[in-house]
Amino acid sequence: MKTPAHILELLHKAEKNGADLSSPKSVVTYWLTLGEKENILWFYKPNSVEFDFDKYTRAVREMKERKSD
Repeated sequence: MKTPAHILELLHKAEKNGADLSSPKSVVTYWLTLGEKENILWFYKPNSVEFDFDKYTRAVREMKERKSD
């Protein structure tokens, strides 16, 4: 599944502002300060309250790959 562009932009913004991308908690905390609750939910498994760490890791990897292009 391809990560939506706005999620990649928010990940980049979080990294630029000092959030530790290796820690989903760090990024979620930063996004909460921005009021990005809906975008945080994108990382949750469908019909679940479980955070999808694999989806998060893929999104971070995709953001870093795009950034290096």
